Amino acid sequence: MQNILDKLSQARASGKISETAYANIYKWLTGKEYQEYWEAISSQIEGERFKELEDTFYTIIPFGTGGRRGTCGVGPNRMNARTIGESAQGLAAYIEKFGAEEAKARGVVIAYDTRLTSPAFANVAASVLTGNGVKTYIFSSFRSTPELSFAVRELKTMAGIVISASHNPPSDNGFKVYWEDGGQIVAPHDVAIIQEVNAVTMLKTMDLGEAEKQGLLKKIDREIDEPYVQAVVKMSLTHNRNVKIIYSPLHGTGQTSILPVLQAAGFTQLYLVEEQMSADGNFPNVAANFPNPELPAASERAMAVAREIDADLGLTSDPDADRLGVFCKHANADGKADWVLLNGNQVGALLTDFILSKLQELGRLPQQGVVVKTLVTTDLVSRIAKSFGMATVSNLLVGFKYIAEVIRNLPSNQEFIFGAEESLGYLRGTFVRDKDAAIAAITVAEMAAELKAEGESLIDHLHKLYRKHGYFAELLKNMYVPGAEGTARVKKMMKVLREQPPLKLGDKRVIEVVDRQVGVAIAPETGKVIRQVEGIKGNVLIFVLSDDQHTRVTIRPSGTEPKIKYYGAIRKDIPVGMMDEEFFQLKIETDARLESYVNNLIAEAEKRG
Repeated sequence: MQNILDKLSQARASGKISETAYANIYKWLTGKEYQEYWEAISSQIEGERFKELEDTFYTIIPFGTGGRRGTCGVGPNRMNARTIGESAQGLAAYIEKFGAEEAKARGVVIAYDTRLTSPAFANVAASVLTGNGVKTYIFSSFRSTPELSFAVRELKTMAGIVISASHNPPSDNGFKVYWEDGGQIVAPHDVAIIQEVNAVTMLKTMDLGEAEKQGLLKKIDREIDEPYVQAVVKMSLTHNRNVKIIYSPLHGTGQTSILPVLQAAGFTQLYLVEEQMSADGNFPNVAANFPNPELPAASERAMAVAREIDADLGLTSDPDADRLGVFCKHANADGKADWVLLNGNQVGALLTDFILSKLQELGRLPQQGVVVKTLVTTDLVSRIAKSFGMATVSNLLVGFKYIAEVIRNLPSNQEFIFGAEESLGYLRGTFVRDKDAAIAAITVAEMAAELKAEGESLIDHLHKLYRKHGYFAELLKNMYVPGAEGTARVKKMMKVLREQPPLKLGDKRVIEVVDRQVGVAIAPETGKVIRQVEGIKGNVLIFVLSDDQHTRVTIRPSGTEPKIKYYGAIRKDIPVGMMDEEFFQLKIETDARLESYVNNLIAEAEKRG
């Protein structure tokens, strides 16, 4: 071992690893609690894989917009039994601060997805929680994230844990924490829990068999499954079921939530992508093994089956079944059927209109209704909501946990109607406090059935909304920046963009730069503060290009993946009576203009990074 430590010291002295990485590697190599990892770390040092070691040890995985998430492997910047155990130990310590015995008795409920490491990680978390005397409920097999949120509220637990990396590749996993309201943790809980995690030196564990004997561990399934499905089905807005649907869970948990919901709701023309029904964390039958419904490739197989059976509607869900991908049959310009994938902004706008229209038709539209979206989600959602007289909250940072926070803090005289985020996240009702693909699926299916009865597709109706409210277009581009070098580059990029913002993006003058990190809008030419900006602080810059604020480009580092994200948005008026050909040309020209703005900001950011 001394030879290994000497080699590690030499690597530090020669600048091959940072001081922080050195300290963490030394800790993991000398602490008995990390003994199971000694061989793997020693092998990396002997092989002089210092760049890899730097990446896995230079930091501790933080809690981002989706909790703690990353690649599985060895080190504090990887998901493994130790980092999962420390996360659970930190959560247990935090729970104890809320009234020791009572809070521990209320306990924690754990769910996990179909990833290869998820069952083992869930058991590690359960072992640590019960080892700390915390009552623990754990699903007997994989379940969706939204059902976990429901379970927290149903069981009245203090907290909940989901072991999942959502839509990430097979190599990843995660640890998401939910608080007693069923929503993901937000400030001050998130910061306080990570402080507890960082202070962990020892894991208190209990054998799970012994925990069951002592009544500290209880397995759950139907007692939560059945009321959850019933609650979702009760959200129905129409009895129309005449729509042919193809569905795929992309090897994930949607088969325990979306599938039973659609079946219980009476959708009999329901077909499955059989080769994607197996619960397999390698996601073998998904293109590039990447189960992200936002990506067109993830829907390729479902779309192929849709063509075979002439389906009206296609639905796909990510591994933890909180995001819903949607595609539909639509007659193209020459009248032939085609199947078109909609993005999250388009689906969010369609759902807003459908939900509010049906509630109004049924006489159930509240006077003090509220529709909520994140700041990078299409403004068309707000425009539609306001046309129905609804209040809107539209300045939220990215992450559905902020929508859940709005629900929690709503005054008693206001009613939450719908929440949307552009990354395929949607929610109705308050019995779940996170985006829910099952709730979205039943609502999208009913909307498609209603539109089919009127001889329309989802695309047809979307075009109607554009003609009524203006053409709203959005564009997302991701730039991957992995490792310690990527993190440093992004930090520099955001710093210099703040200090030296671009004055123009293409042919458009930057009217103002909104910096959500300090809560101000500045004039880029002078750097002077124009106005204060309300909302939670976050590392987000918005380059506003129009007086109505609809045209803008936003940049933010991802909170869950090693990438920086660029969001473009634009709006264009559509004259009354404009012919279809002119309308389609307007769309093409507007989309091209928006892409030029986004590309210009990417170029400006790259120059500064």
